[in-house]
Amino acid sequence: MQTKRYSSCVDRRTLYLDVAFRLFAEHGYNGVSMDRLVAEAGGSKATLYRYFSSKEQLFEAIIDDLTTSNAPTEATSELLDTPLIDGLRLIGHATAAAALSQRAVVLLRLALGEFGRFPQLAAALFERGPAVSYGRLHDFIAAKRAAGDVQVSDIYIAAEQFLGGIVGHQQLRMALGVSTPSAREISDRVESAISAFVAMHGHGSPSRWTAAVSEPRSV
Repeated sequence: MQTKRYSSCVDRRTLYLDVAFRLFAEHGYNGVSMDRLVAEAGGSKATLYRYFSSKEQLFEAIIDDLTTSNAPTEATSELLDTPLIDGLRLIGHATAAAALSQRAVVLLRLALGEFGRFPQLAAALFERGPAVSYGRLHDFIAAKRAAGDVQVSDIYIAAEQFLGGIVGHQQLRMALGVSTPSAREISDRVESAISAFVAMHGHGSPSRWTAAVSEPRSV
């Protein structure tokens, strides 16, 4: 097989992550060494180790990049000040974009397939992926409860129900090769989860739950 080469102008860290992801997907975590990564990506081991001290750190960085690239563009303080429905929509779509991406599905398959030998991969995937999404939503719901916009007795359960209504079994279906939801289906799930959340937890004046707009919001 011909080795894929990259332009020297490509960011070296991103290059290592892209090549590592491809090799992990093709050969499994145990089937990839740091030497093989250098051979595929070019450069030297010294350069690679300057960015990543281990294969596990590479795996974690791939997850971090996926989570960060799909996070809401609003700063944390701005997100917490976003009206209830608008904020739920932002978080819902961001979570779906990450969890239902092909890269996330490959990482899930990899972590589960290697669980017997490398259980730390599954732990890293959860802590740096879903746990980040749940934490972001938890803080948002807590802010809305403090503002009087929602009544929630258990924020963690409310967050799980909301994100579960969006991602649900969809990621599992993708990982098993059953089906992949369309953009329309994902959008419908987000709106349905919002409606269910507001119906169960909404409190106070509904006029506070969304920003006034003159045109329908594009998704």
